[in-house]
Amino acid sequence: MKAIKTPPHIILKSTKEVIFYLSKEYGSSIDIKLWMKNLNLTDYKGMTINSKCIFNRLKDQKCKS
Repeated sequence: MKAIKTPPHIILKSTKEVIFYLSKEYGSSIDIKLWMKNLNLTDYKGMTINSKCIFNRLKDQKCKS
C-alpha cells in the first residue's frame, strides 16, 4: 500500500477547516478526504489553495494570532 503524503496545510480550529496548498504539479483527481483521515480531522472541512503567496500569508497570519 502506498503511503499518503499530506501536502502543506493550515488547520483553523475555530472554524474547523483545513487549507491545503497544492502546487500546479498535483493532478485534478485528488481525494482530500484521505488527507483529512490521515490528519485525524474527519469532522473538519477541507479546501485547497494553489497560490503559494496567499498560502504563506495565511500561514503567517495564523502564526501571529
